[in-house]
Amino acid sequence: MKALLKLHGLTLAGLLLAANAGLLLYLGAGEIKSWAEINWMDVAGEGGTCLILCGWLIMLLSGRPAGWVTRLLSLGLCCIAFSMWMDSLDEFIRLPQETVWDNWLETAPMPLGMLLLTLGMYHLQQEQRAISAQMRKREHLQRDHRLFDKLTPLSGAQYLRQHLQQALQQARAEHQPLSLVAIDLDDFSLVNQRYG
Repeated sequence: MKALLKLHGLTLAGLLLAANAGLLLYLGAGEIKSWAEINWMDVAGEGGTCLILCGWLIMLLSGRPAGWVTRLLSLGLCCIAFSMWMDSLDEFIRLPQETVWDNWLETAPMPLGMLLLTLGMYHLQQEQRAISAQMRKREHLQRDHRLFDKLTPLSGAQYLRQHLQQALQQARAEHQPLSLVAIDLDDFSLVNQRYG
């Protein structure tokens, strides 16, 4: 959580400040509705969507390094979440009929957020293509995140077995030799303890 706040604290603080400012604006201009006037279906739909978008934002920020793509995706999610937040506030607070700015706060951030999210997805796709091209050299035609070892950045034994079977079949088909070299270090556990 500390790393998340350090890398993306500005984004999260911006969303919290905007949501708080919107709430204060609504409270200052309107009056709280009675319990019977609240449409709980709208609250569940709009408020639930806002919460899910905030969850996506946290997953995005905790799973990606800071950078251009992360910034576009997170700003897009923030705009859409803010729009849904403002849309759910009108279920609890009644504004005067002559108020027009509330519609802008509910709708204007949505297309902006969708545009930013779309740009972010485009650049994410470009990033994934570059990463996949690099990984293809290492993995050839097989990728399964469940086969990566959690302790080291290497793949686990099952991944090695599957990769060897595939390499042996390819070597046989192409009538090419294949070698596997293993290096055994004496007292590796001591080396690992000392140097990590």
